[in-house]
Amino acid sequence: RFELARAAAMAAVASQRLAARVAPWRHIGASSRLVPLSGWRDGQRRRAGGSAAGGFDVVVVGGGIMGSWAAARCAARGASVALLDQFDPGHEHGSSHGDGRIYRFAYEEDLYVDMMELSLKHWEELQSFAGEPLMAKTGGLSIQPKGLSKDHIGPLKDLYSRRGLAYEVFSAGALHERFPQFSVPEDMEALFQGDMGVLFATKCVRATWRYAAQLGAELRPSTCVVELRPDGTGAVVITDSGEALRARHVILAPGPWLSGLASSLLGLEIPTEVSAETVSYFAPRAGCELDHSYRSMPVFISYMNSGLGNYGFYGLPSIEVPGVKVSAHFAGPMVDPGRRPKSAGGFGAGADEEKSAAGRIAEVVAANKRFIATKFPNLEAEPFLSYNCLYTCTSDHDYIIGPAPGFPAVTLAGGGSGHAFKMGPAIGELSACLALGEEPPIAVGEKFCVERLLSTQGLGTRSAARK
Repeated sequence: RFELARAAAMAAVASQRLAARVAPWRHIGASSRLVPLSGWRDGQRRRAGGSAAGGFDVVVVGGGIMGSWAAARCAARGASVALLDQFDPGHEHGSSHGDGRIYRFAYEEDLYVDMMELSLKHWEELQSFAGEPLMAKTGGLSIQPKGLSKDHIGPLKDLYSRRGLAYEVFSAGALHERFPQFSVPEDMEALFQGDMGVLFATKCVRATWRYAAQLGAELRPSTCVVELRPDGTGAVVITDSGEALRARHVILAPGPWLSGLASSLLGLEIPTEVSAETVSYFAPRAGCELDHSYRSMPVFISYMNSGLGNYGFYGLPSIEVPGVKVSAHFAGPMVDPGRRPKSAGGFGAGADEEKSAAGRIAEVVAANKRFIATKFPNLEAEPFLSYNCLYTCTSDHDYIIGPAPGFPAVTLAGGGSGHAFKMGPAIGELSACLALGEEPPIAVGEKFCVERLLSTQGLGTRSAARK
């Protein structure tokens, strides 16, 4: 069973990569695992006034989960929108891909719960539009050692009570009885909240692109921005083909390329750090009859020390890849997305960078294996698949959603810090409100403003509390 699971997963990855085609980018080469471009362009339409000649109300640069939702929320308001990305929708070079992402209310700040509630509303709308499952409610566990110096379960219980979110507290034995997939040590305790679940990540991104097109956005995959010229009435976006797109407003949401593009296009130094994080998939042991899929098993966050930092682990039940997904949170090597080592899922870097990244990733996989060995006795000891995605982190692990300093016609959206996918609709909504001059549906104050980061150039992102 283990070998069959491994073979199926590897065959799927191989077939996707075999279908890849090369897309231009001025810093790195790029392959795409997605459908032909005609599949994205045939169904698009333009709103009146939305054309390269007449200009757009909004041009969105970056089509990951933030940018695609920003385009959709702008288009939903009747704005003319162009959505640009250097790759095709759902590509695997950034942060918005894979079979699953957690959605959760397990935050200690009410603002993030507000954003989750708003996002869920739009996720459900997207699922209805798509006509296929894009999410599933599984419930979610927060697990920590008893007597942990930084208590997480207590503040979560307070927030759940304050927000009217039902929860249950489990001892190790009670947890195993309720969810027999888990077998944690007796010195652990768990908090269960039933409204959490999984989003089918790549499917969600592709559906959001289609939704944006249905709402009137013009889709431009495999399009790179080489110059941005703000002026008194908006900005002109110059693409790698030499086309000039006029916009009243630009939303810059290029994921891990945010700092690099803010610097090259606007001359702004926005401090973020990009890390390559490794997820590992573990198949059920031969003869195991327990269901480890999202139909029976909850998502989980563990606050135990990974041995690579204080950020713990997270995990998802089996979705499309036939195994439980586990990762030591925010433990991977720091990388340059334009020179990402092959060992970290990129196209190659220098020998020293390759060696350093490979060593750190091996440590992360070892940590994932240790976690599985002590919590999931019915899973194989070795992962049948491990791969990387990128985090783009700010010094406080809060997002960037705000005007670019000195450029009122440009909004920056990014800095997801490993907890943004589920919030894509809310981030898109907030970005759309900034671009179109509307009041946001959630009062965020200065929480996500860019200026807060400009005095933290020397502050490492691994000093922040886990969100």
